[in-house]
Amino acid sequence: MIKNSKVWRLIIGLLGMVLVLVVSQMAIPAKAATNYNGADFTTSASVTNGPDFKHKDTIDIQYNLNFGNTPIHSGDTITLDFPENLKGKTPGDEFKVYDTDGTVIGNAVVSDTGVVITMNDALEGKTNDKLTLNLATKYRYEDTGEKDVTFQLKDKGSSTSQINIVSDEANLSKKGVLQDDGTIKWTILVNRQELEMKNLDVTDTIGDYQDLIHGVTVSNGTWTSTTSYKREKSAMTEGDDYNVTYNDNGFDLSFTDTVNNLVVIDYYTKVTDPSLIDSGYKFRNNAVMSWGGGTSGGKNSEEANGKVSSSNGNSGSGGGDTNTNETDEEEEDDNTGTIDVDEGTESDKEQEEREQEEKDEAAKKEAAEAEAKKAAAKKAAAAKAASLKHLKHLKHQPAKATVTENGGHTVAAGNTKLPQTREANATPVSVLGVALAAATLGVSAVVRRHF
Repeated sequence: MIKNSKVWRLIIGLLGMVLVLVVSQMAIPAKAATNYNGADFTTSASVTNGPDFKHKDTIDIQYNLNFGNTPIHSGDTITLDFPENLKGKTPGDEFKVYDTDGTVIGNAVVSDTGVVITMNDALEGKTNDKLTLNLATKYRYEDTGEKDVTFQLKDKGSSTSQINIVSDEANLSKKGVLQDDGTIKWTILVNRQELEMKNLDVTDTIGDYQDLIHGVTVSNGTWTSTTSYKREKSAMTEGDDYNVTYNDNGFDLSFTDTVNNLVVIDYYTKVTDPSLIDSGYKFRNNAVMSWGGGTSGGKNSEEANGKVSSSNGNSGSGGGDTNTNETDEEEEDDNTGTIDVDEGTESDKEQEEREQEEKDEAAKKEAAEAEAKKAAAKKAAAAKAASLKHLKHLKHQPAKATVTENGGHTVAAGNTKLPQTREANATPVSVLGVALAAATLGVSAVVRRHF
């Protein structure tokens, strides 16, 4: 009984410890996400196209950010404000931010005034994080002329790009918008400058991977600003205000009366290959407007090309350095023991010049080696000739008998041997033998180098 009581007390104690740990963990607040001002990390920013823009044109801008030692965690947000005189081309557009290997590291949302990127955990534990953002904007106001576009940079710095806003004098324009049901809504603006146009005709030709959906809507339009318009209610009536003929590639539309105002034509096409919708493929369309003619002479005409893509021109990329104990030294090629420093970017001309230099160096080296061999052979031949001459001279000398006393014994030298040299306790060596040996060694050394 006592034993069972101890067991129960032990179990209850353990359960109490577990409960305390659970409660303590719940009491620890989760780390709050950090909201970063992108300007504090922006190293450069600029307009990347232009410099001339109409009010309706897209102004592409790019930001480059470097976070250095500041860690980026999951849930952190980075906010970048557009320059004051630019606005987002497609407010509400969302796009993913990728690193170099295609991993999604964040999700971005565009607004009228800027972009907010929410990061995930892909950069967790990395340092020196970087981001590059390419964003599509438009000019915010309705005036024209040269304008400064000022970007805020880190350390309260700034950079300025200059653009030129020009008036849109076109009489015809066209645009397309992808719909959720796999169709494209095309809109043609006719007589934008509101001229007097008699015998007005519009011919439209659709591009690849589209089928025309019969039925167009033609409305009178009214400008509400330099870049904005609205359609008047009660669309025009086919047969009374205009006539339309459909064909395999589009339609022909002619107005029955003179047109003095803006006209808006809306119609739809069906995408025949749905896989292209989210691929970034650009669907295209062409419209031609003609007017005048008759007794007044030839017709006037203008052309407009429209295109639409699943990409709204916004994209982002980035990454960071993985923390390791490795050095920053470049890794050598395992096969060659060399380091690739040009990343394979040598041009054909550079390769040709390099190979010619290598050939010239090889030829110089070969010529130098040949000259050295020739000089060595000449020197060896001269040494051999000198030895033979000395030998011949010795043969014509009269014999001499000498007696040398050395340590209590006598050595006699007759004329049957050449003079000898003797060092204390050394073996005599023939002078001729030394000369011949030297000459022979000299020649053999040359021969070994030759082969």
